[in-house]
Amino acid sequence: MTPEQLLDEASTLLHRPSRSMRRCWQRGCACLTRLALEQGLRIYWDQVAPSVIRCPMRHQLLALPAFVDASTALLARTAWHGLSRAMHHHVYELAPTVAELESWHRDVTCLLPQLHAVSSANNTTGSD
Repeated sequence: MTPEQLLDEASTLLHRPSRSMRRCWQRGCACLTRLALEQGLRIYWDQVAPSVIRCPMRHQLLALPAFVDASTALLARTAWHGLSRAMHHHVYELAPTVAELESWHRDVTCLLPQLHAVSSANNTTGSD
């Protein structure tokens, strides 16, 4: 699935969770959204700096400010960390709220075209 398809599925789960997911739809939505972000970054790194793909996600996020503007890197980092925290189930913690999930979903939805634009610009300037 493409990152956009994963975001579509996350949106469906967020706004119309099925009965079978009544106790875990929040974490399922967070998982799909984080997966979309990770795949978007994988596509980005494949075009811009393929060697970074082999690094753990935390390292990829640390390297990102060297390739994109600070606001884009911050958006990716905060979304990934929030989604990662939301995915880990602890008995003493509440599931993420709809507002949190919508915010992360919106952030990733905005981030993917920004990454695509940067990688397209790099490919265009690199071919001159």
